[in-house]
Amino acid sequence: MVKSVRCRYLAKSHIINCNAQNQSFIYANFRGAIFTKVKFNNSTITGCDFWGTTFKDCDFSGARISDCVFMACKFSNCNFTATTINYTTIVNTSLAECKNISLAERTTIYKNYPKCILSEELKATLEFLKSNKNLRTYKLLHISDKKYNELNLFLLQQRFTAKALTLLLMELVNHSTKKITTYKKLERQLKSFEIGGTI
Repeated sequence: MVKSVRCRYLAKSHIINCNAQNQSFIYANFRGAIFTKVKFNNSTITGCDFWGTTFKDCDFSGARISDCVFMACKFSNCNFTATTINYTTIVNTSLAECKNISLAERTTIYKNYPKCILSEELKATLEFLKSNKNLRTYKLLHISDKKYNELNLFLLQQRFTAKALTLLLMELVNHSTKKITTYKKLERQLKSFEIGGTI
């Protein structure tokens, strides 16, 4: 049985023939994970990152999926009957093997990896944050030492002005980033700085 998790980095996990029914997966990072014959029936999956994740013979019947990112995922023979999918971003991922899938409110599909335009100020901020151990491990702003996480930066640019984004990202140095494990958790943390009048 797979138990509920929150704010966990579970990259490259191999989960096979498990029951995850009625569980909650909140802000879990499943980058490169492989799920085979996992039952997610009636589970809540919120704010999770699935980058290069493989799902084979999985059942999501009745699950509630929201605020997630599916990037370059592979689905094979997966059941999505009565699954609710809201406010989710799907990139470079075929849904052909997702039986009975229905995308609801504000779910966006990009066939290709989006590119973003970065100001010099934002590049300087990203360079400064490169040394943040957690952000580096979770690959939220950089995929490698030389490559930005353009998808996350593109999504952040949809939510914040260029000036605000630069200031909000710099505010991360004054706070723990240990529990900022996914894109959505990062976005919500920056939003809390903005609402709290930090900038």
